[in-house]
Amino acid sequence: MRWSGGVVAAVLCMAVAGCSGDGKDEGAAPAGDAQVSVDAAGLDARAPDAETADAAGPDARAPDAADAPDALPPDAAPPDAAPGPAFGRRPLPTPAAQLRAPRDWRFARGLIHMHSAHSHDACDGRPRIDGQVNAPCLDRLRTAICEVGLDYLLLTDHPTHLDEIPFLDALLHREGDRLERDGEAPIANRVVCPGGHEVLVSAGSEGDLVPVMLRRHPDDLGAYRSTSPEAAERLRLAGGFLLQAHTERFTADEVLAMGVDGVEIYNLHANLAPNGELQQLQQFLRLLSALAGAGARGTHPDLWFLGILRENPLALTAWDGVTPHRRMLGTAGSDIHENTALVRPADGDRIDSYRRLSSWFANYLLVRRVDYAGVRDALEGGRLFVAFDLLGAPDGFDFHAVTPDGETLEMGAERPFVPGTRLVVVPPAAPGGDAIEVALKRVTAEGVEIVAESAGDRLEHEASAAGVYRVEVRVTPEHFRPELGDFADRLITKLIWIYSNPIYLR
Repeated sequence: MRWSGGVVAAVLCMAVAGCSGDGKDEGAAPAGDAQVSVDAAGLDARAPDAETADAAGPDARAPDAADAPDALPPDAAPPDAAPGPAFGRRPLPTPAAQLRAPRDWRFARGLIHMHSAHSHDACDGRPRIDGQVNAPCLDRLRTAICEVGLDYLLLTDHPTHLDEIPFLDALLHREGDRLERDGEAPIANRVVCPGGHEVLVSAGSEGDLVPVMLRRHPDDLGAYRSTSPEAAERLRLAGGFLLQAHTERFTADEVLAMGVDGVEIYNLHANLAPNGELQQLQQFLRLLSALAGAGARGTHPDLWFLGILRENPLALTAWDGVTPHRRMLGTAGSDIHENTALVRPADGDRIDSYRRLSSWFANYLLVRRVDYAGVRDALEGGRLFVAFDLLGAPDGFDFHAVTPDGETLEMGAERPFVPGTRLVVVPPAAPGGDAIEVALKRVTAEGVEIVAESAGDRLEHEASAAGVYRVEVRVTPEHFRPELGDFADRLITKLIWIYSNPIYLR
């Protein structure tokens, strides 16, 4: 089977992570032993944006699994039921409760920016079947967040169908779950997993703004579809912590004008065709074709992420342009939709499954407890770092500052600059003794500079000037070489492992 460029362009982002429905993401992924054809005309195909899809109905969407040969039905049995014959399951991320966190904090591992069956473009474009929610798709999400061991999940469903359902449904509540309430009103749900682990699930939306941790629907549901100051205020009154997604599309000035609380410094979609640049997409398509065509002779599909993972320089530039002027949380957006059902890779799981993509990277919070208040406090305080779990667990990671009078400043803290303030970085140990590079960066209105570096050792630096200080850790994952076989030289390179949020010394 040979895929045309048009189909490739229309469904690549869904095949990897699910299109956001905003009209900015492009792509496709092949099935089985498919050969991929890439042409310039086909690569111009785009998914509809949320407003277009809202107006035209759920069937107005880019080609997806239902349009592709060998597609599986969107309400097929969950692919997590059994591993395939060629590959078993790779180890899942280490539970955050087993990782060493600094001082008296604990880590909470979670996803920010996730779509359920309450988004118009989720579940292979069929979030509703005969007017009812796509239960198998919703089951896969709930199963995945338990299996992967998330501590929290901040949903960001699109206005359609979020604005059509009771707020309790937006929390994915089912019998047996535990609700967190404000008085009588439910504000968050605790999905109770087999074995007793609980995942805090909070409602949010990805419309023109991205409010997370909503406590209720806004009084005017039109606020989900607007960036006006009035809409932002209604979302805040409903409890929303305001983020913006797909930051690679915005300048720093545009982000400042939005008045949001945080931005995505990484989104998987931006690895494919950032701002319409096609060279990266074409390179990935060729690699993906080779990986898929190798079947059992290749490498585990979970490790295909090594061929996708790239930093998002446009998003980082926008973030660094904002933080010298105001605090701005940086997050990683998973943006998972499960909206393609192409032939499964050789491990028996769909390439874009909630389980697979939820295990690749996460947002780690420093919390006292994992509940609505604890997660919200960490977000507002900026105590968050992004870790790409596939490369290794961030066990023991720590970034803090110590003032001359002995005060400890965590990520997100903002204080006047005082000479003698020390910045401290403790990197985790990389699996298999892989090479690590630690960079402490100082961000100012004039630009970004590296002020201190280490090769995986503890780093201490006395700040000599005011600035916004943040940490990046990179790793060269040579420990994967035995698993990668003939693909090792193509997939092993220096990769980003950890982004910290800043400490602001003004």
